[in-house]
Amino acid sequence: MEIKVFNNLTRQKEIFKPIDPNLVKFYSCGPTTYNFLHVGNARAAVVADLFHRCLKSFGYNVKFVRNFTDVDDKILETAKTRGIHPKEHADEFIKECLKDYECLGMLPATVTPTVSESMPEIISMIEDLIKNGYGYVVNGEVYYNVPKFKDYGKLSKVVLESLQHGIRVDVDGQKMHPSDFVLWKPAKPEEGWSWDSPWGKGRPGWHIECSAMAKKHLGKTIDLHHGGVDLLFPHHENEIAQSEAANGCPFCHNWAHNEFLNFGSEKMSKSLGNVVTIRKFTESFSGAILRHILLSVHYRSKLDWTDDSITKAIGEIERIHDCALLVGSAIAKTCDDKFEVENVKKSFIQMQEEIANDFNVPAAMGIFFQVIKEFNRLVKGEISNEYINEVKKCFHFMRDATGLIHDNAQEVLGELNTARKHLSGTSSDNDQEVLALLDERKSARATKNFSRSDEIRSRLNELGVIVKDNPDGTATWSYK
Repeated sequence: MEIKVFNNLTRQKEIFKPIDPNLVKFYSCGPTTYNFLHVGNARAAVVADLFHRCLKSFGYNVKFVRNFTDVDDKILETAKTRGIHPKEHADEFIKECLKDYECLGMLPATVTPTVSESMPEIISMIEDLIKNGYGYVVNGEVYYNVPKFKDYGKLSKVVLESLQHGIRVDVDGQKMHPSDFVLWKPAKPEEGWSWDSPWGKGRPGWHIECSAMAKKHLGKTIDLHHGGVDLLFPHHENEIAQSEAANGCPFCHNWAHNEFLNFGSEKMSKSLGNVVTIRKFTESFSGAILRHILLSVHYRSKLDWTDDSITKAIGEIERIHDCALLVGSAIAKTCDDKFEVENVKKSFIQMQEEIANDFNVPAAMGIFFQVIKEFNRLVKGEISNEYINEVKKCFHFMRDATGLIHDNAQEVLGELNTARKHLSGTSSDNDQEVLALLDERKSARATKNFSRSDEIRSRLNELGVIVKDNPDGTATWSYK
């Protein structure tokens, strides 16, 4: 199926055509591993995983490279405070990051390079930039000559002459132009980690690392590059300038950026004191809930985070996995449901079309919930094996393409019960009674014993549980 991707290079949706029809070369900027990741980092990571999954679901072989920045000022400072080597500190948080990724249900990247292991390629690219006239050395520091690159600004649409320098920080007097940026910086004795280079001991600037790692693992020109919208300028703009000046060819054909995650109406910021780590959230709730929230709006739309987002995610995950259990245990009968079968087939194609339309998960999920609603209605009567199999196809596609459906439905549903308690602040010794009553009420409603159903609702209310009956016959619940 034809895939369309919104390309920030052209500011429009374009048909995705990889250079090699048999291999997609995909790079996503990974985290700086100086501490635990926060949920803002999680959005970028989950969106990259979404691209990876969707491309694979449509039959592409994908080489997905996501780096770890393990050489950085914050890493050096924190390691010094802890009294350990910077690499030891960075490696510790790479492991913690990978635990978080696993909890979020992410597929492993094909390659996960680090800056520290890519130093020969970084130094080689800087040498090429100097040789090609785009880099210059001043007192052991190497700068990129921005005005020399005539296409600077083609991604961000920033006009070089309009940039204002020296307003918030002093302009470096060594630079030939105020917009020039660092490729290599001299080592400071107190930092404790440096590399030999033709310009003396030092370490790379921030931007050069991704250019070098992308080239090393994917070649000079790649198909898709992703990152948060905050990286569009200057990081990705500078990647283009470096890569194209060093390699003499286009760097990337498609650029995709996810929008910010906001707490309330404000951009997540440490200065606001509203940063929640992935670890803290998933320990109280679950990775399934966090992933569901992060994909609940289109990746190019801002995501406002509220407690209502958590409640909504719990309800939707419950509906999906309750239905998954029903689909798995459904008994087929010989019946004429060709009309229903054709409807599911149409829905399956529509879901694929929405995912292929710039990875539109919310639209695809809307269609999927209609499939669930119809199945919940029809399963009470007679359904054919063909109908059940078509519904299973929908579940399998959405599982593979989005990661929002999990193989162990019972385990996920159990996690939701724990999440409800954390969300409400409830400390209850009545969990087993609550779950037993919910199961009994479900059976009572299925046999149209509504008087017993109402009695159970009253008892659940006494236990601090609110039950909501959905139009499709299912029920969702929460603690008060």
